Amino acid sequence: MSLTRRNFMARSAGLAAAGLAARPVSAAKRPHDYIVIEGHRDIWELSDRFKLRDKKQQSPLRDFLVPNLIEAGVSICIMPAGGDSVPERDGVSALLEGSLRVLDMLLVEIEKTDGKASIVRTKADLPAKPNRGKVQFFLDLEGGGSIQIDPEPGYHPDRRLALLRHFFRLGVRGMQLTHNGRNMLGEGIEGGKMGTRLSQFGVECVREMNRLGMLIGVSHLSANGVLHVCEITRHPIVSTHQNIQPFLKTPLELTEEEVKAIAATGGVMGMRYIVGVTPYRLLVDEIEHVAKTVGVKHIGIGWLGHDKMHPATGSVPGYDRTNRQFSGVEAQSMYEHWETFIRMLEERGFKDEEIGMIVGGNFLRVMREVLPAA
Repeated sequence: MSLTRRNFMARSAGLAAAGLAARPVSAAKRPHDYIVIEGHRDIWELSDRFKLRDKKQQSPLRDFLVPNLIEAGVSICIMPAGGDSVPERDGVSALLEGSLRVLDMLLVEIEKTDGKASIVRTKADLPAKPNRGKVQFFLDLEGGGSIQIDPEPGYHPDRRLALLRHFFRLGVRGMQLTHNGRNMLGEGIEGGKMGTRLSQFGVECVREMNRLGMLIGVSHLSANGVLHVCEITRHPIVSTHQNIQPFLKTPLELTEEEVKAIAATGGVMGMRYIVGVTPYRLLVDEIEHVAKTVGVKHIGIGWLGHDKMHPATGSVPGYDRTNRQFSGVEAQSMYEHWETFIRMLEERGFKDEEIGMIVGGNFLRVMREVLPAA
């Protein structure tokens, strides 16, 4: 069938729904052809650059991270604005204070970009096509410790979730319920893979996040906690950066039961690169397995690794006194990461529409379902 203007327009509408930009079928496939969503980017690079006390490093999001994300073709970056681990609070030990300081840092940094970066707050903010010359941040909390309450607070029931709502008002649109440890919402994988179900407060948080329009994350949560969330949520949930068993045999990785339960909510699991552990080939193996088990529409990309601008935690090129040498993924640009990964998916036989879903379209679908309209 010839590609008439009418056929082209119909094809374009179908691809947009999968997060894929229309392009001539013979054109080379690039990250910029897709709505790419990075499932989880820690604040490590920002923290490392701020620590240098060099004026050239004092706007790290504006001067380094945002340009690199734009060059790579990333449309939305899900980034923790605080959380349960001290590094996610930029070294501040106090839970609430640390998360608020990180959130403030991100808001201030985004303001400096003159519109090249913005925050996703509502469905209306979500892109209909790949972003050009800008990137959006979806702010997350990596663990609910910052919003937890005293064990016996005596609060009126309506006040128990006040801190969660305050973070929502400030632009946070997602929260992982725990990090590795236990908090008042539930138990992370630190105490063992299976762990416990959610606490009463954890259940209340899930229900309030459903009501507000927040993305519920279960990365690092115990298996019984994940299954409990899947039982009670009214909306799709996500594991933004987690691999699967038996490809990796650690308590952090999802079991087949968890994979099927998350998929049953309509949710998405983001595969993540781990230096020295998960080469891209293995990530594609995992993606093939999940596609066969529950379908392509439940797969995302969590993270494709450190890049040459920040090759490791604690390493900023030109300032690393250890003179460490990097190769492979850590010596490449973000663009090269996504370009390489897309090509590997093509080589395994994934179609354009499926690749569009994997690299961002599935996360986008869940955001469209979960976020408030305005």
